[in-house]
Amino acid sequence: MKTTGLLHLLALAAFVASAPAQAAEKLMADNRQGDIAAIVGGDVISNYDVDSRLKFIMATTHISDTPDVIERIRPQVVQSLINEKLEMQAADKASIKISDDDINKAIAGIESERSMPSGAITRQLSDNHVPMETFKNQIRAQLAWNSLLAKNMKPHIRITDQDIEMAQKRALIPTTFTELKIGVVTLPIDKPSREAELVKVADKLIKEVRNGADFSEVSRQFGGVAGGGHVETFWVKPEQLDPAVFKALAGAKAGFVTDPVRTDTGITIVKVYDAHMVADSPAVDTEVTLKEILLKLKADASNKEASVLLQIGEDVAKHPGTCEEKGIAGLDNLQDFDIEVNFTTARLSELPAAIKIIAQNLNVGDISSPFASDEGIRLYMLCGKKDAPSPAMDREHLTDLVFQQKMELEAQKYIRNLRRETFIEIR
Repeated sequence: MKTTGLLHLLALAAFVASAPAQAAEKLMADNRQGDIAAIVGGDVISNYDVDSRLKFIMATTHISDTPDVIERIRPQVVQSLINEKLEMQAADKASIKISDDDINKAIAGIESERSMPSGAITRQLSDNHVPMETFKNQIRAQLAWNSLLAKNMKPHIRITDQDIEMAQKRALIPTTFTELKIGVVTLPIDKPSREAELVKVADKLIKEVRNGADFSEVSRQFGGVAGGGHVETFWVKPEQLDPAVFKALAGAKAGFVTDPVRTDTGITIVKVYDAHMVADSPAVDTEVTLKEILLKLKADASNKEASVLLQIGEDVAKHPGTCEEKGIAGLDNLQDFDIEVNFTTARLSELPAAIKIIAQNLNVGDISSPFASDEGIRLYMLCGKKDAPSPAMDREHLTDLVFQQKMELEAQKYIRNLRRETFIEIR
C-alpha cells in the first residue's frame, strides 16, 4: 500500500466519532432520595444510592435501560451495596481508612490500565449524569476491603509444599491441549432461598452480554468479593475449572457465553474471548525476538473506528518494513498517528499464551495477521529465534497463584460470616 493511502486511513481513523453510552434517565424520575432500600447494621442504603449505582452500571456496561432489565438486576445491585456496607463497616472496626488521595490514585490507575486520558472517567460519568460520588464510594469500599483482607486474611493463609507440588504438576502437563481466554462473573449465593432469584439475574445479564453489553464492566460490577469484585480475562485449560463450568464450555469458541452455571461459589457466567490448541513441551524452551506494532485505539472507540484500524493493520502487514527498521515502512513520525513499535526478546515460556502461539507459528522475518486487543490493533514480526536452556519452574509464581486461589475462598467465607452476624433488612 502507498504511504499516502496509509496516511488517508490514519486520518480517517482519527476523526471517526463514537457515540456516548446512553444514560438511564428514567431511573431518577421519581426522585426517591428519602426512601430506604435496605438497612445494614446501623447504616442505611437509600433508593437514591441504588438508582445512582444503576445509572452507573448502565453507563459503563452498556446494558439496556429497559424496565424489565432494571427490575431484574435491581435486587442484585442492592445486594452489592449491602456487601459494600458490610465491607466498610468491617474496615472501620479494623481502623482502616481510605483517603481521597487513595481513591484518586486508584481512578488514575484504572484510566492508565485502559489507556484512557486523565479525567476521562469523570467526564464519562458527567456526560451520563452519574454522580461521581457513586463511583468513588465503590472504589473506597474496594480499597478498604482489599486492605482488610490483607490485614486479617493474608497472615493466616498457609501455602504448603503439597500445594506447590500440585500446582507444578498442573503447569507441567506436556501435551497438546485446548486453552481458552475467558472472563468470569460469579453471583455469590448468600442464602439458599436466593438461588432462583440469582439465576434470573444471571439470565438477564447473559442476554444483555449476548446483545453487546460490556462483559468486562459487568464482571467489575457483579463479580466476586475478592480483589474488589473485578475479574480480568485470563487463559486457562478448561479441565482446571470447576467441573460444571468445564462441561458448559465443551466445544466453546470465541464469543461464546455460557448459560448460568451452578458452582460451589455461586451462579457463574463465563465468556470465551479466544480459544486455541496449545502444543506445550516444558523441557524445551526457545528465545525469540519480536517486533510489536500497536495501532492505538481510543478507550471509547466505536465499532467503525475499530474496523478502520483493522484495515490499516492489514495494510501494514503487507508492508511492515524490516526487523532492522525501528518503525514502519514509509512512516517516519509514528507519534503523529498514535502508533507504537517495540522490540522484545524473551523465552517462549515467558510470553503470554496468545503471543506464544503467534511466535511459534512464524518464521524469522514473517509477520502475524493483525488482531484486536484492549489497547488497539497489534501485529508481531519474528526477528530472531534460538534455542535456550529451559529455566526451573518459578516457585514464586506458583506460590502467588495458589495464594490468590486461597484468598478468594477466604474472602467469600468472610463476607458470608459478616452477612450472618449483621442485621440486614431489605425493603
